[in-house]
Amino acid sequence: MAVASPTVLTFVGAVALLVAYAVKCLSRKPLPPGPKGLPILGNINDLPKPGELEYLHWLKHKDLYGPVSSITVLGKTFVFINDAQIALELLTNRSGTHSARPHMHFASEMVGWKDFIAFAGYTDTFKLHRRNFAKIAGSTTALNKFFDRTQEEEAARFVLNLLKSPENLNDHIKNEAGAVILKITYGYTVDPNGNDPLVNIAGQTMAEFSEATNPGKWPVDILPLLERLPDWLPGADFKRTARNMAAQLHKTTELPYHLVKQQMRDNRHKPSFMSQAIETCDPAQEYLHKITATSMYLGGADTTVSALQTFFLVMMLFPEVQKKAQEELDRVAPGRLPTSADRDDLPYIRALVTETHRWHPVGPMAIPHAATREDTINGYRIPKGALLLPNTWWFTHDPAIYPEPMKFNPDRFTSEKPQPEPRKFTFGYGRRVCPGAHVADNALFLTIAQVLSVFNIAKPVENGKVVEPEVKFEPGVVSRPAPYRVAITPRSEAHRRIIERVDEIYPREKSDRDELMDVKWETS
Repeated sequence: MAVASPTVLTFVGAVALLVAYAVKCLSRKPLPPGPKGLPILGNINDLPKPGELEYLHWLKHKDLYGPVSSITVLGKTFVFINDAQIALELLTNRSGTHSARPHMHFASEMVGWKDFIAFAGYTDTFKLHRRNFAKIAGSTTALNKFFDRTQEEEAARFVLNLLKSPENLNDHIKNEAGAVILKITYGYTVDPNGNDPLVNIAGQTMAEFSEATNPGKWPVDILPLLERLPDWLPGADFKRTARNMAAQLHKTTELPYHLVKQQMRDNRHKPSFMSQAIETCDPAQEYLHKITATSMYLGGADTTVSALQTFFLVMMLFPEVQKKAQEELDRVAPGRLPTSADRDDLPYIRALVTETHRWHPVGPMAIPHAATREDTINGYRIPKGALLLPNTWWFTHDPAIYPEPMKFNPDRFTSEKPQPEPRKFTFGYGRRVCPGAHVADNALFLTIAQVLSVFNIAKPVENGKVVEPEVKFEPGVVSRPAPYRVAITPRSEAHRRIIERVDEIYPREKSDRDELMDVKWETS
C-alpha cells in the first residue's frame, strides 16, 4: 500500500487547519453594529470632537444601530450600551466577566493611575482598597460613627461662608467637599475661609484625571509604541502632558501622607484612616494604604462638587421645587439648621437628593469596564479586552422610564408608585459600584437641607433684567455644569441670625494649611 509523502501530509494538514479556522470564523457571532471604519485606523474619525458631550454623541448610535453598538479603533473594540437592562445584565449580573478596567496606557502607565481603585483590575490590590473603604464609609453604621458630626459641621461652615461671599459659590463647594473627606482620611483641617492648598491640589488632579481617562482622546492608548517617539517630534506633546500629570498625582499622594507622618513623629496627629494605617499595617502595604487614601479624597470630593453645582443650577430653574422643600424644612426644623437626625422626617429633601443624582449623573458614561473573556449579548460578540461604556445619562433620561426627563421633579420618588431608583446606575455597576455611596448621599442631604432652610436661590438680576442661566455641561468622565451666575440671599433677618450663630455652635479649629506648606517630601 502506497504511503503519502510528508509533503502531501503537510499540505493536507494545512488545508484542514485552514478549513477549521474558516468554519470557526464563519460561526462566530458578529460585533455589535456601528459605523464603517477606515482600513487599519478603523473608526478613529467617529470619536467625539473636542468639547462634545460624550453621552450625547454615543446616544446617536441608539437610533442608528440599536441598543448595543460598537466601533473599532486600531484594533481596539469599544462597545456602547444604550439600554439600561442590557447594562445591568452585563455589568451587574455578569460582573465576574465585566469588572475589569481597560488598560488605558496614557492614564495607567504614563500618568500612574494603574494601582488606584478607579483603574485597578479585579485583583487582591482592588480588594484591599475595598476593605479599606469599608472601614470608613462602607455602611450606614460606619457613616454614623465617622461622618455625621463632621459633615454637619462642614455643611454649617459652608452656609456661613455663603453668607459672607455668595459670589464665591464654587470655591465654597470645593472647600466643603474636601473638608469632610480630608479630615477623615488624614485628620487634616482645611482653611475655613476657603482657598485651601490641599483642596486646590485635589481639584486640579481630578480635572486631569477626567482628561487622562477620556476614552479615545489619546492615540497612545491604542498604540503604546507611540510613547517611544522623541519628545521633539511634532505630535509628541502628549508625553510632556503625561509627565506633568504624573508629577501632580505624585504630589497629591505624597504631600498629605508626609504631613501625617510628620505630625505622628511629634505626637500631634489627629486620628484618621492614614494614621491608623501607618500604626497598624505591614510596612510592605504602606504604599497601597497611601493610594487608597488618595482615592478616597479625590473620588469623594470631586463627585460631590459636581452634584452640588448641579443642585444650585436646578434651584434657579425650578423655583417651585425650592418652595416646596422650604415648606417641609420649616415644619421639621424651624429656627435651626437641620441635622442628620432629621433625615427620616424630610422625605421631600431625600427625594430632592435622589432627583439631583438622576437629573445629571456626575459620571454620565461611567468609567469604562473591560471584558476579561469573550461574551455575547443579543446575538452579538463582545471580544475579550473590549471596553464597555454604559450610557448612564440616557438610563436616567429615558422618557419611557422617567416621563418629562428634563424636568426636575422630586415627586417622582414620593408618590405611591415611585419611579425607579436612579442610584443603581449613577453609583456604578456590579463589583465597581461606588464604595462611598453612603458618604456622598449624606453630604448632599445635609448641604441641601441646610442651604434651603436659610437661603433663597434665584436667577440674578442685572440692570432690572433677569439673567437667564445657560444650561450647559462640560464633557469628561466626571461632568459638571459650565460656570453660571446665581443670586443667593438669606430668606429673612431671622434666618441670617441662624447662620451667624454657626461659629458658636461649631468653634473653628486651627487649619493645617501652613504646616502643609512646610512639609518635606520627595518630588519624584
